Amino acid sequence: MDRRLTAILAIDAVGYSRLMQTDETGTLARLKSHRADLIDPKAEQYAGKTIKLMGDGALMEFPSVVNAVRFAVEVQCAMSERNVSVPADNRIEFRIGINVGDVIDEAGDIHGDGVNIASRIEGLAQPGGVCVHRNVRNQVIGKLDLEFEDLGDIQVKSISQPVPVFNVTLNDQAKRLCSPVIMPPKPQRLSVGQIAALVIACLALLSGLTWWQYGRPDFAPVSVADMEQPLPDKPSIAVLAFTDLSQGEDKGYLSDAISEEILTKLSRFPEFFVISRNSSFFYREKSADVRDIARELGVRYVLEGSQQKSGNQLRVTATLIDAVAGNSIWVETYDRELKDIFSLQDEITRTIAATLEQSIDLAEYDRLLRQPTENYGAYELVYLSRAERLKFTPEGNEKAKQLAERALKLDPEYSVAYFSLAWVHINCDRWGWCDDRPRDEALGLALAAARKAVALDPDSSLAHWVLAHAFMQANELEQSEREYNRAIELNPNSAGVLAGSVEAMVYLGQVDKAVERLKTAIRLNPHHPDWYLWSLAWAQYFAGQYQDGLEAIDQMAKIPNLARRTQAALFVRLGEIQDARASIDKLLEGQPGYTIEDQEYSLKGKFRNEQVAARFIEDLRTAGLPEK
Repeated sequence: MDRRLTAILAIDAVGYSRLMQTDETGTLARLKSHRADLIDPKAEQYAGKTIKLMGDGALMEFPSVVNAVRFAVEVQCAMSERNVSVPADNRIEFRIGINVGDVIDEAGDIHGDGVNIASRIEGLAQPGGVCVHRNVRNQVIGKLDLEFEDLGDIQVKSISQPVPVFNVTLNDQAKRLCSPVIMPPKPQRLSVGQIAALVIACLALLSGLTWWQYGRPDFAPVSVADMEQPLPDKPSIAVLAFTDLSQGEDKGYLSDAISEEILTKLSRFPEFFVISRNSSFFYREKSADVRDIARELGVRYVLEGSQQKSGNQLRVTATLIDAVAGNSIWVETYDRELKDIFSLQDEITRTIAATLEQSIDLAEYDRLLRQPTENYGAYELVYLSRAERLKFTPEGNEKAKQLAERALKLDPEYSVAYFSLAWVHINCDRWGWCDDRPRDEALGLALAAARKAVALDPDSSLAHWVLAHAFMQANELEQSEREYNRAIELNPNSAGVLAGSVEAMVYLGQVDKAVERLKTAIRLNPHHPDWYLWSLAWAQYFAGQYQDGLEAIDQMAKIPNLARRTQAALFVRLGEIQDARASIDKLLEGQPGYTIEDQEYSLKGKFRNEQVAARFIEDLRTAGLPEK
């Protein structure tokens, strides 16, 4: 089956049966006249296509929602003029309903809920009126100078959920959109010579079109069968790093911030499957074709764009591509002041959401929406702090701390700045990257900063994530589990949160669930960092999946020293003692002095079942890890 996203328009004549009973010949003639002289040429003008005629009505589709609405408004305005001299009892008046949704194309006909909803919306329109789904209204706001009346969520026949419907106000403002009907030229009889020339031209055109379709890879659709990952059941999307066209020392960070915030906002919708930042940003420095990106990541839709900053002005261009259909769904350029960056990110997110999923609950999204800060300088500092922290070095960690603290001086109520500061203190506690502050105080500082982040923004997945990790460091596993579950509920597409939560799940004994969660994280982040595989192998050890665990470690680009512990324990479980001892030898080459005592300290109080921890330590002892 061929699926595609399209604007669906249903139109029918009001009281057609009554009119036919009164004047069958005249009614049929007027209906044909309206179709031939108005509806068909207007549809051609706006690239619409009639899917099927249904006596008194028609089902149509348009590649653009804006075009569909403009067509409807112009038809109704023109019909009002055409009916001026017609007696009221003899007038043909149309009702029009418009929806945007995914349809199934079967031999030229279209089916699906998107079609059914369009038909139901049409039935709600007044004679001579136009009604649209809320998603249609959302997409034309700012593009067409129209006013809408909210009719509310209406329960309609054969549709399980109420449909949010808006009436298009056909006032003088709407009439200004109308343009004259452009009739296609009438066909003329051609001479033999003209026919021959036309045949030659058509052959040349056909050859050109063949080259265009098959010689231009940017527009060739991606076959679902060729996807490296199974295509998810729900709309799947990758948000690529936006290209920075600006000049200056800060080149790069702002484009990342824009695209990453759009990605994060989209991730909040459980209706979507959103590829993680790591994987979508993987292609930043690569000259990869959008089709190849979609194929490798296993997604249908790709968002790409660019930004250019000049003083306090910002220009952002965004393009949403349907790789399976082989075309761009929409392209938009936004000119804004820098202070409007948050509303810009939200506007792009809303457009994508309304375009890809007709039944999405934007009201729930509004509940979660919170502008992070009023201070643009603090926003910049937090993103710079994040970049330093992700270098994962003692120097980067210390610089990240200083930047986060500067951000909080500018905006003491900035939740994400506390999130960044909490991670800095966690790294200090876990890895000893504390510079001039005592390590034993770090965990308390991390918990305080994480709690403050949650208090300032209770609906932030990031805040609950860092609090969950701090609780885990403090061996408060039940509280850690609750916070992780809340973070996942708020952002079900966050591969980082899913993968990070696995450690606490293993400590709690939820090993099978931990393995499956990590596999989900890997699907969301195909170009994941190696620690995903390390965590997977570690969970698989405790789940008894020893061979799978070794295979996960073998997939790592470079095996870290401490991952050799898991590798050695897996070899012991499989009875391959020599390989286990070789793993420990490699561990000690990179980290001399590591002992059983160190391992016991790191796991102290972590496992709810102490016998599980003891078994792991005994396997390391069998592999040859020294006692002290």
